[in-house]
This record gives sequence, C-alpha cells and structure tokens, in this order.
Amino acid sequence: MNWPPLLLHLRLPSGEGFIGLWLPWFLVYPILLVLMLIALPFILIAAIFLVPAGRARPLLMAGPYIWRLLFAMRGLKMDIQTGERKMLFDFI
Repeated sequence: MNWPPLLLHLRLPSGEGFIGLWLPWFLVYPILLVLMLIALPFILIAAIFLVPAGRARPLLMAGPYIWRLLFAMRGLKMDIQTGERKMLFDFI
C-alpha cells in the first residue's frame, strides 16, 4: 500500500548556513478533505450540465487524481539551486 508523506523537511539558506524546518505535512490532509467535501455539490451540479457535452469525467475524476498525486509524493526530493542560493524540499 502506498502511504502519503507525513513530514516535509525544508532546508532554507540563512547567512552562511542552513535552517532545517520539519513541517507536519499530515495536517494538510484533513483540510484538503474538508475542501473536497465542500466542493462536491458544485462539482456534481457542473457535471450534470457537462454530461451532454461528454466533459463530465475529467471534472469528476479531479479529486481522486489529486489524492493519488499527493500519495505519490512520498520520497520526493526537490533540490533548487539558483546561483549560490540552495533550497531543499524533502517529503518524508
């Protein structure tokens, strides 16, 4: 089973060194779930109007696609470097 990332480790440049921040990424999921539940009635109404045009499926599948994308982020490391500045995003 694929588990979502629980923590986000940020390394931000500060002066001559780095600041390491550990952010609880798992707190984002309940907020995202509530937002999806609030948007659900509007999505269903829009899908009813889009069924004759054949464009309802991408609208209905947007929620599961976003959820799958978040679950696939575990282990993602983004190392951003511009000139001498360097940042690291690490989803754990």
